Amino acid sequence: MAILFNGPNRGFMKFFRKKPNHGITFLRKFLRKISHSHLFGESYRRINTTEQLVALTFDDGPSEPYTNNLLEVLERHQVKATFFMIGKNIEEYPDIAKAVLAQKHEVGNHSYSHTSLVFKSPSFVRAEIEKTDLLLQNIGVRGEIYFRSPFGAQLFSVPWVLLDKKKKNILFNIVAGDWHTQDADIITQRVINQIKPGAIILLHDGGKGSRFGTVKATDIIIRELKKRGFKFATISQLLAHSAR
Repeated sequence: MAILFNGPNRGFMKFFRKKPNHGITFLRKFLRKISHSHLFGESYRRINTTEQLVALTFDDGPSEPYTNNLLEVLERHQVKATFFMIGKNIEEYPDIAKAVLAQKHEVGNHSYSHTSLVFKSPSFVRAEIEKTDLLLQNIGVRGEIYFRSPFGAQLFSVPWVLLDKKKKNILFNIVAGDWHTQDADIITQRVINQIKPGAIILLHDGGKGSRFGTVKATDIIIRELKKRGFKFATISQLLAHSAR
């Protein structure tokens, strides 16, 4: 962080002191940007493939009633998705988590508490991952468990712990922004406008507020992308088609 405050950037420090709110906003944006950088560990944002394959992923669940609502939509279209679950929510809704598995969807680890891991110690990050892995195994998840860091941030301890555990960090290249709006048309257009082969689409079945707009948008997204010749895959299936 010294590069922000020393040498030619010394003026930023004066700006930060005069306008702390603006400075904090800038700093947050800067940290968010570099936390997505490959300089801090390998991650998967999309898969390099020419096949018309994309992955629907849902974060922050399981939750009631939205996860079940999404399961109904996915079942109706015979589409498989990947759900990145929060450990605390698995404890609260174990039957819903099991229902996701029962329908043959893929389940990943989205930490235990969904707190930002950017400035946490390696031991804290490890505990967040391992506790949730254990919960997932207890409901029947077998084999490799992919990880998605809260808020997509992967600075400092996160990549080191993942490397040590030989665990893949699955991010995304299409952000529907459904935590900002539940307008199904807006969510749908954000996805459709960015779609390309190998895309990993970020949506949410949990979190604060309603997710009914996400449920409706998911139905529309599936129908529209199928019309364009796209097929849907889990993260494992998508990785298997990587041209890398």
